[in-house]
Amino acid sequence: MSLRQGRSLLCEARNPAVCVAALGFVLGCSGLARAQTVGDEKPRRVSLSYFGESAVQPGARLAYEGTPWARGVNQLLMGASIGGYSAAPGYGLFIFLEGGYRLALPTGLFFDLHVGIGYNAINRPATSVVTADGGTIEMAPTVGNYFMPIGMGGLGFDFQPRMKAPISLFVRGGGYGLAGQGEPFKGSYLLDAGLAYQFGTGKPPTVVSPVASPPPAEAPANLDGPGDPNRVPLIIPPSSPIAPTVPTSTLPPPLPPGTEGLAPAVPALPPPPAVPALPPS
Repeated sequence: MSLRQGRSLLCEARNPAVCVAALGFVLGCSGLARAQTVGDEKPRRVSLSYFGESAVQPGARLAYEGTPWARGVNQLLMGASIGGYSAAPGYGLFIFLEGGYRLALPTGLFFDLHVGIGYNAINRPATSVVTADGGTIEMAPTVGNYFMPIGMGGLGFDFQPRMKAPISLFVRGGGYGLAGQGEPFKGSYLLDAGLAYQFGTGKPPTVVSPVASPPPAEAPANLDGPGDPNRVPLIIPPSSPIAPTVPTSTLPPPLPPGTEGLAPAVPALPPPPAVPALPPS
């Protein structure tokens, strides 16, 4: 195989990869541009999920989550959770506050990370302990109070951008720790999977007008009724009478006495102009 043929085959092999990379770059840029054109919405969510301690011990978690800051595809999250799980031979109840970050792509796919701190109460039932001499000791039920740090990360899909449905699905994994009761620090991993309902999205932003709105119109008081006793009456003073005006005559002034039958003097006309005589032909 010649050097020219080898270069030709190498270029043909690279062309599909270059096309795929270019297509992905264009789609990514268009998605980011669309995310910048759409208003930065700040959704709020209520979620219900399966909370599996050690992934197999069943439990449930109810959470509320808000978005105090959003810019493009980046969101900062804050929320609170309450729930419980099976901790054989007993169960645990927890409540914690959390904060996190979410990368929400325009396609609906998102990745998030959550970190929180809270309280965990583990309830253990009464048990029987057999001693070495064959006796039995009954242990009373106990409740252990623990400080609980927790961290989770995962991904999900939001149906709001594509289908305008305010529902999202998510799956997260992570771990938690327990500290307190004079015991050494311990912990376990967990699985959190469920769905969330979100509100506060898909609505146009409210535009605040810089011009104050006029006050609402009020109907006048009932003129036939007693009216408001605290209202000050409006007194209008009577106007002064206006003297009648004498109409002026539009006739010409009268003639002096003794000249009623005489015609008025008319000035004489000037004489006609003189025409010069024509010369003899």
